[in-house]
Amino acid sequence: MRVLQFSGGLDSLVCLHLTQHTPDMVVLTASTDGAYPERAVYLQAVEAAFPDLKFIHITTHRALDVYGYPVDVVPLRYTALGALIHGERRPRYQDAYSCCHRAIWEPLDRETRLLGATTVIRGQRADDRMRAPVKDGQTVDGLTYCLPIEGWTRLQVQRYADKHLPDLVPASYSQGEKTSRDCLDCTAYLRDNRVRM
Repeated sequence: MRVLQFSGGLDSLVCLHLTQHTPDMVVLTASTDGAYPERAVYLQAVEAAFPDLKFIHITTHRALDVYGYPVDVVPLRYTALGALIHGERRPRYQDAYSCCHRAIWEPLDRETRLLGATTVIRGQRADDRMRAPVKDGQTVDGLTYCLPIEGWTRLQVQRYADKHLPDLVPASYSQGEKTSRDCLDCTAYLRDNRVRM
């Protein structure tokens, strides 16, 4: 079985279009408890555009009450462990990667494995500033990664989407955003979130 991990961004949208006729493929997406309100409507539109594919939506929780809000720079005293060590009741913060891992990346990986997948399809580009440490065709812990747009540029992805999927390009991209919208109240990724903040 193959699982396409769909973020809701342009890269995964183009991957979905390119691989839609792949046999035995399931589209898996995770929405957190902080998802943008319009995300559900957008995912419904994507699902309607690809009626022959099976979509699985999972909802995850970030446990912000335990770990705090994600930030780009974390003072140790303000982490859950730091507050415990110092015996202080301060606002808690966590690094952004830990929050994303706990609420998106790990649940996607866990569900992918529960489905019995042997291949993961992702919209990851080699020129992307943030990407997983895998390459197209690489097998890690029993999963082989298929990265159909690994050699594409951001501009190539945008042009492809504008040409083949104009009705499914998220409006946020025309407003200057360059990544998928994950959590409405995200307090990290200032470099990427500046426009929406």
